[in-house]
Amino acid sequence: MSAPKPGRQQLTGYVVRDYEHMMAAFAASRESQHLTYDEIARRMGRCYLQQVFTWLNGAAECRARRLFALADALGYDLALIPREETP
Repeated sequence: MSAPKPGRQQLTGYVVRDYEHMMAAFAASRESQHLTYDEIARRMGRCYLQQVFTWLNGAAECRARRLFALADALGYDLALIPREETP
């Protein structure tokens, strides 16, 4: 394994394939942390537990702004990481 590039942190965590994969990872995180939908909604601020439930169970899609708040409520940061090689 090569050393990280200068100025770049060594990242660990999830590399998600698509929206559904990310939401499944969030749902698993909620369960492993024993968080209720209500607790996540409170952490997000101005959010209803029904919304959180529908997002994490795949009944509705979460808009980008709320997606960042959901990730934050679950203890994650979302990041855009450039690929090492471009096609």
